[in-house]
Amino acid sequence: MKESVVSGKTSVLILHATAGAGHTRAAQAVAAALKPSGRSYQVIDTLECTSALFRRMYVKSYIDLVQKAPELWGYFYEKSDVIRAPNSKRTRLRLAFDKLNARSFKTLLEETKPAVIICTHFLPLELLSDLKGRGKLNTPVHAVITDVSPHAFWVYPHIEHYHVATPSAARELARKGFPAERISVTGIPVDPIFAHRTPAPAARVKLGLPEKPTVLLLSGGFGIGPMKQMLASFAESRSNLSLVIVAGKNAELEKACQALAAKLPVPVKVHGFVTNMHELMDAADLIVTKPGGLTTTEILTKGKPMALVAPIPGQEQRNCEYLLEEGAAVRLYDVGDSAHYLEKWLDDKARMKRMSAAACALARPEAAMDIAAALLARLAKGSSS
Repeated sequence: MKESVVSGKTSVLILHATAGAGHTRAAQAVAAALKPSGRSYQVIDTLECTSALFRRMYVKSYIDLVQKAPELWGYFYEKSDVIRAPNSKRTRLRLAFDKLNARSFKTLLEETKPAVIICTHFLPLELLSDLKGRGKLNTPVHAVITDVSPHAFWVYPHIEHYHVATPSAARELARKGFPAERISVTGIPVDPIFAHRTPAPAARVKLGLPEKPTVLLLSGGFGIGPMKQMLASFAESRSNLSLVIVAGKNAELEKACQALAAKLPVPVKVHGFVTNMHELMDAADLIVTKPGGLTTTEILTKGKPMALVAPIPGQEQRNCEYLLEEGAAVRLYDVGDSAHYLEKWLDDKARMKRMSAAACALARPEAAMDIAAALLARLAKGSSS
């Protein structure tokens, strides 16, 4: 994925990696916030600088792990959340492997000549920190951590500034050794369009949805999660509600959901990958989702109650616990009985109102704009760190 607004030298290079759709959406959000400034920028997938085999395996291994062996991923996530010395054997081996498979990364930097770089994934951070540590690069680098907890994979010594989701994330990052004065609690950036809220009835009219209490069920960009089980639980439902399904890029899941929906006694609208998520969220009274950092941040920005399902051990589990502790979400454990719980929660108007208020209190709708402002300030004062 590559997006550009370039005239001569690139002002801002925005790097992400397509291992999880959230990193890409965060990069796009920063780009959208920068666009009105007129400064040149490029949005580039770091994996485009790697070999085809590395790129395919990097994404596939992550998706396979979280789908088929989530406990193994969780074990790896927790065990690797340790700051290791730069000269440790494990650190040197990982860096050597990434550098071997990203030989064109340095060429990218030479071609774009950015005045400042911002990363929404940890892969380019490691490569950039190494270049800066060896005196091969003096461009300032900012990082945007896209979950509520800064895993050790994000923490590198030669990065100028980190943007994090919460005060607790800033404290955790500082405890992992990064200087507190170079950390900003901005929130996770989402496209500024999510900051505009349309009342649910008006959004439903625009989308052609029935005027009923509406539940939006999301499976993430890759179409992961127990969507079919949740949908099947409505087979005997007599509730006066409407369902909207987003299956993401999983065409097989979309087709299966359409087949299930045709047999259900409640109205169901099934989508694949969508570009109007902000409108679908506006139309919903309750949103069911896996607790990915970007999706849950978009929901908070919309001020919507959410029900969290099937968190991946590791980053999603930490996101889930944070949202539950803050009162912005409930946890859907028994997906086979989803209809019962979703109907019960929708009927509890006081609870829904409390969750919506908690979501609004946690939301940082200006996150992308604040990060863009920090980048523009960096540009204004030149490349000194």
